[in-house]
Amino acid sequence: MQEYSNEEIDALGLQIGCLVRVERLRKKISQETLGLMIGSNNTTIGRIERFENDTNWKHLFKICQALNLDFLLLFNLKSLTELLSIVKECIELEDRLTTQKEQYYKDLEIKIKKVFEGISS
Repeated sequence: MQEYSNEEIDALGLQIGCLVRVERLRKKISQETLGLMIGSNNTTIGRIERFENDTNWKHLFKICQALNLDFLLLFNLKSLTELLSIVKECIELEDRLTTQKEQYYKDLEIKIKKVFEGISS
């Protein structure tokens, strides 16, 4: 098994959140609906998508089942370009891109770039 640095683990956390969000948006499912589908709530989904705390593996696995998303692909670290492309797709898929959401995506891009700078050095 490949060993990941702390920066790569942080990048994986951000990536998992982005992948869950983009699949949810592609399927036009709200955070609340996805939360209900897995027996949880929208707060849990939001925290996973924003990588705010350690992810509960049970919830993550159920989310993958609900979205028909390959659980193993979440842990194959993508390149900076691929991850930023996923963020861009999320922006395009948003029904209502509020000022707050725009700022969230800008901050997310900055956070992703900083994590990848740590990986490169």
